[in-house]
Amino acid sequence: MTRIVSIWLPHWPIERLKRAAKPGASSPIPDDRPFALAAMTERAMTITAVNAAARAESIAPGLGLADARARCPRLQSAPAEPERDAQALIRLARWCGRYSPSLNVEGADGLWLDVTGVAHLFGGEAGLLDDITVRLAGLGLTAHLGLADTRGCAWALARFGDGPRATAPAGGAGQALDPLPVEGLRLTPDTVTLLKRLGLRRIGQLAALPRASLKRRFAARAAAEAVLTRLDQALDPAAEPGAPLIPPPYYMARLPFPEPLISAEPFETALETLADDLCARLARDLQGARQVAFTAYRSDGTYAWMTVGLSTACRTPAHLVRLLKEKVLEIDAGFGIDLMTLAANAVERLAPEQTAFAEGREAAPVAPLIDRLSNRLGPDRVTRASPRASHIPERAERYRPAMARPAPWPAEPAHMPPRPPLLLERPEPIAVVAEVPEGPPALFTWRCVTRRIVRTQGPERIAPEWWREIARARAPSRPRDYYRIEDDQGARYWVFRDGLYQPHPEHGPPDWYLHGLFG
Repeated sequence: MTRIVSIWLPHWPIERLKRAAKPGASSPIPDDRPFALAAMTERAMTITAVNAAARAESIAPGLGLADARARCPRLQSAPAEPERDAQALIRLARWCGRYSPSLNVEGADGLWLDVTGVAHLFGGEAGLLDDITVRLAGLGLTAHLGLADTRGCAWALARFGDGPRATAPAGGAGQALDPLPVEGLRLTPDTVTLLKRLGLRRIGQLAALPRASLKRRFAARAAAEAVLTRLDQALDPAAEPGAPLIPPPYYMARLPFPEPLISAEPFETALETLADDLCARLARDLQGARQVAFTAYRSDGTYAWMTVGLSTACRTPAHLVRLLKEKVLEIDAGFGIDLMTLAANAVERLAPEQTAFAEGREAAPVAPLIDRLSNRLGPDRVTRASPRASHIPERAERYRPAMARPAPWPAEPAHMPPRPPLLLERPEPIAVVAEVPEGPPALFTWRCVTRRIVRTQGPERIAPEWWREIARARAPSRPRDYYRIEDDQGARYWVFRDGLYQPHPEHGPPDWYLHGLFG
């Protein structure tokens, strides 16, 4: 059964502004005088949030700033900062990842957490709600919580439930919603007003009506469908699937601490524990990690987050620890770290394999070296060759980041002549003497050294890629005739003649180039 926690922060803009004050500096919001945040609307400056002193003066959000000052002349005000409020709410949501990997913001002043299968880590659902309430209160935030099977029911309980914490038992969303007002269905103000005019003030009254009868009470079809949709979302968990802020990882290891860590000395031991746990879970399902994310949650509501990539799937704890160790030891513990997690964000199937025989030792794999260099120097600074669909030799491969998923090299056709193991980055021009114009070279000069040819094989005709030249409006390239040649010293080369001897002088004579060296 799905279980969702909805967190409502009724005074979020005010309390966020208080938290933004630098340590030791005076708060920008006075506690002993009425204070309000205001924003420009279509008509005038309108109050969006107030402190407790302003609420005591009957000043509430939605009231015009001019009317509020007429009612309370000593009211202080400041411009609202909705963008900063939204950014801070996202940071708070990420910090709440300590409770669930599947979560997101909800409106401008709320969060939802999918805590299915999580409550036992905190001693049950009551313990989970206690921990959330205490930690948010320690951050200076007022929070109302609702726990139910659906997001809609949890949202209604958080805002209209009995007290700052309200829980609907598993399978009891309908019963928990019965006494709540219709505002708990997240309807527009106009729709709520219409329902009240029809005598429907509680969700229970609305749910008890037959659907056909309920539709007939609305003049507009869209309004009736909106009410039924919201009612379904409040009662049926499948009616409103939640899109998490970050896709939740399937494999994650979690390590809480009874007392916050304030130094980096225990970090390495904690990291080893997390890596062992994560790799054991991966091995159980024959999976390997391609990217892992480490998160350290501080007790002051902040967190440190970092990721490392792997060039091949891995589930070796020592390798993960080695990659993460340098970055983890640089973390500032701040006021203390009370929870660490290690998650595999990307995985691939990794079947078990024998790594070595008992009598001998195999060569060390290159993948750990690629991982260390890529994570230390940057993922784009370490590259490796990858195949590309082209029959032009210098275009048949390209260099891509070594951390990217490797592409398989195609098998060479059986009829293809051998290619040199060393291909020059760019073909280098050579001077050639041939017995006949269209024949193979008899002598050639490369890098100021003349070599006499004793054996030749070829030619192999490679035509240009005319479709690329048409797309780029380029002049057509000339065909190439490749030869495998050997000089009197035993050195073998791969050379080609660029162009043909044409009867028309505008084409010009062909040019010769050296493209590769055989071993």
